[in-house]
Amino acid sequence: MSESVITDGEEIGEDESLDIPMPSEEQMELAEKIISRLDPKDRSSIGEMIHSRARWCGGILAAWAVFWWLTVLRPTEDYSVATSIFFGPDFMTVTILVPCLIFVGSILSDFSRELGQLFPGLVSGIMFVLSILYVFEPAVMGFAGDVLTPAEGMWRFARLALLSATVYAAAKLLIDAVLLGWVKRLIENHPSIQFNEPSAAGLEPEIEPAVESEA
Repeated sequence: MSESVITDGEEIGEDESLDIPMPSEEQMELAEKIISRLDPKDRSSIGEMIHSRARWCGGILAAWAVFWWLTVLRPTEDYSVATSIFFGPDFMTVTILVPCLIFVGSILSDFSRELGQLFPGLVSGIMFVLSILYVFEPAVMGFAGDVLTPAEGMWRFARLALLSATVYAAAKLLIDAVLLGWVKRLIENHPSIQFNEPSAAGLEPEIEPAVESEA
C-alpha cells in the first residue's frame, strides 16, 4: 500500500510564496480516498496508471464501435419489429441508448461514491435499472411473446449485454484515469504533498501533517 503525507514548514512556505493556496480539507480527503482505492506505488506511477487506463479505455471503445457496426448497423434486420415497451424505442436506438445510460450512470455513481453525494447515486441507480430492463427485454419477448422467436430474442439480448459490458468497463477505466489525473495535478501544484514508502505495518494510505523536526 502507498502512503501520502503532507509536510509542513519550508515546503508549505514555498507554496505560499508562490501564492498557491493549500488544498482544502475536502480536497485532501478526496485525494486520500482516490489514492487508497487505486493504490499507486509512488508519485511517478500515477502517470503510468493514467496512461494504462486511457489506452485500455480507447481500445475497448474502438472494439465496441467495430462490434456495433458489424452486428447492428450492417445487418439488414428489421429493427422496427418488437419495439421496447419502455418509452417505445426500436432496437437500434436501444443499442445506443443503453450504453449512454450506463456510461453516464457510471460517472454519476463514482461521483456519488467519491464525494458522498445522494442525488447522483439516486439517478445512477435509476439509469442502471432502466439499462437492465432494456437488455433483458428482448430475451423475455423472445420466449414469452409472439413477435420475436427465442433465437432472435437471445441474439438481441447477447448484443445488448456485450455492448453494455464493454461500455461499463471503458467508463470505469476512464473515470479512474480522470481521478488520477486530478490527483497528479494536485501533487504538481503542491510539492508539499509527497508519497512515502509503504510502512512495515501495512497501514492504509492516509494524508496527514508531518511535524518538522527541530534544528
